[in-house]
Amino acid sequence: MRVLALAVLAACASRESTIEQGLTQQCPTQTLEGIDVYAGQGTVDWMKVAGAGRKFAFIKATQGNYNKQSTFAADWSGAAQAGVLRSPYHFFDGTIDGAAQATWFLDELAAAGGLQPGDLPPMLDLECPTSSVQASASANCEYTGNSGWVATATLKQRAFDWLTAVQQATGRTPFIYSYPSWFSGVAFTDAALAAYPLFIATYASCASVPTPWKSAVFWQYSDTGTVAGVTGQVDEDRFIGSDGDLSGYTGLVDAGIPDDAGLPPPKGAGCGCRSSSPGAAWPMLVAWLVMRRRKASSHSRTC
Repeated sequence: MRVLALAVLAACASRESTIEQGLTQQCPTQTLEGIDVYAGQGTVDWMKVAGAGRKFAFIKATQGNYNKQSTFAADWSGAAQAGVLRSPYHFFDGTIDGAAQATWFLDELAAAGGLQPGDLPPMLDLECPTSSVQASASANCEYTGNSGWVATATLKQRAFDWLTAVQQATGRTPFIYSYPSWFSGVAFTDAALAAYPLFIATYASCASVPTPWKSAVFWQYSDTGTVAGVTGQVDEDRFIGSDGDLSGYTGLVDAGIPDDAGLPPPKGAGCGCRSSSPGAAWPMLVAWLVMRRRKASSHSRTC
């Protein structure tokens, strides 16, 4: 995400060019285009974003327990109105209790209308601290005067606390975002991370997948993109798969949409589950039908 100081980004870029050589390379042949945005982008014209073939968007909601994005509510509703699949994300601060950060995030999400049937799961942005700040007292991790560095055990506990709290509150498995060398750089390569779908940043021709994952689901391939509806440069992302695969992450099947509605179950899930109460599925079925109609009227961009 476009959040770190330029000096830190440059350092990360130089590290990635060497470290990524030893990682699993994922070179997908079928992808869907999307973007991720934060308040620094200003007002976004989501109808133009949709018209440019962008199928999904990750929208920054909060950071730590001290920042709520001024544009989140408008972006959250605007993306939905334009038929762009949306995911809210939180920028993690390792110096702050993970459960407290989850509450901060969930409160802001609720104030903006909450997670609705047809939305993508929330995402946790893990890129702070960077491995370089441990050795340099002058390095900052997103905010002046604080490196963001904490003991590895504390960092792990707080990240998993956030993931668990958000999953329990929303009923959805969050995505995890970072760049490949972050995990080894902070000694956070626990096998338990693989339970959360990976959104990886790799500015190259293929995505680099770090341990413990075998593959990524989303791939941020540029932070200098130009997309209609967004002023200036914007992060560009790809979903690795088809429209049907992407729809599988919206939660509509597990929420009670009939098996014959034409929507595949999420990856890793079993058969689509029917609601025990037939009437309970109707609001979600209506939402699904609206989403499908919006998709049909938009232009697909498949690379």
